[in-house]
Amino acid sequence: MRAQLLILFAAVGAFSESARSQSLPFGECRTGYWSSNRNLDDHGDIAKGTCLINWNLDLAEQTRLVLAARAGIDDSGQADGYSGRLRDGYIEAGNDAWRWRVGRQVIAWGRSDRINPTDYLSPRDFTLLVPEDDEQRMGLNALQVRHGFNDSLSLTAVLADFDANRMPQGTLPSNLDKRDEPDALETALKLDHAGDSLDWSLSWFDGYERAPRYQAVMTPALRFISAYERKRAIGADFAWAAGEWTVRGEFAHERLSLDCSGCRDERRNSTRIVVGADRNFGESANINLQLFGVFRDYREPADSGILRLIEEGEDRLNSEFGRRDWGLTTRISDMFFNERLKLEMSAVVDLTGSSYVVRPRASYSLTDSVKLGAGVDHFHGARQSYFGVRKKNSVTFMELSLVF
Repeated sequence: MRAQLLILFAAVGAFSESARSQSLPFGECRTGYWSSNRNLDDHGDIAKGTCLINWNLDLAEQTRLVLAARAGIDDSGQADGYSGRLRDGYIEAGNDAWRWRVGRQVIAWGRSDRINPTDYLSPRDFTLLVPEDDEQRMGLNALQVRHGFNDSLSLTAVLADFDANRMPQGTLPSNLDKRDEPDALETALKLDHAGDSLDWSLSWFDGYERAPRYQAVMTPALRFISAYERKRAIGADFAWAAGEWTVRGEFAHERLSLDCSGCRDERRNSTRIVVGADRNFGESANINLQLFGVFRDYREPADSGILRLIEEGEDRLNSEFGRRDWGLTTRISDMFFNERLKLEMSAVVDLTGSSYVVRPRASYSLTDSVKLGAGVDHFHGARQSYFGVRKKNSVTFMELSLVF
């Protein structure tokens, strides 16, 4: 693998300078060491490689082809050896009033920092060994049409095939009955306003939850079922520039239903909110603080006995431990040495379950094209808590990157 990566880096470096001046592919290749995977198992000490390649081609006036792909070696928790994926592969065309995209595309909605209740559409691969959460996004096959009423107000409509999240498999029970992913179309609408100091949107979604729902059933022996919930949601977000601060908020109310052969007929509601603020200091420092909450229909586990153990296991699989969850996020970053060194410290604290994850990051640009990066994900908490069940995904990593 090391020889393959060296050949890849040499080939990319040979044409990287010319790529900057022509319509050639651009992106980034990385190789490095990770102390653990993100599959919630005991596999560690991983040497991996990842390449992100993008290419934008003008086909005609106001018509372009957008391509974006990821290729990796040992960088996914669900695959050994080579893996690859087309994230974007769509044609975009239109005029000042109408724009449409058709093909495989990443559709990211929401204005909060990394926690986005209205981000209904694009699935994620939570097993990827990547330093930034946005790289977990996968594309989906969709038709997206946007109509601009004026310079500040637009309406976007999406018709898409369902695609599920890729979830860690390490803690799944052996007696699990996995149901097929829905073979169905999803629809979404977003009314979006972009103003001088206030941006906002209203959204609606009719589709499916990206992560499966787990149930324990006795038929007659104990087994678990995983299936996908039908999801209908309404949401809103905003970003308001108030002096030196930007205040952000996001809200979504969801109605979920699970109706499958052998499953309990489960219908429930969930409401998610995020509100926070961020500010720049000096030339490069930034601080972001957010409060988030989740309110859901929830059935408390039995008081004691084997039934309680089973229902607690069900809660761990679904990452739900009560009717309400409150939490805080914080992110502080700054740049030094003429912006060659970037340091970032972020954390998410689960106030209800007393668990947390801390994520320091550092990157240093040796040249305009070569960069060193390092980071840590440290999960802590009790067994029945949101971050406590993810302890096996604690990781330390170092990577060498070539930008082209």
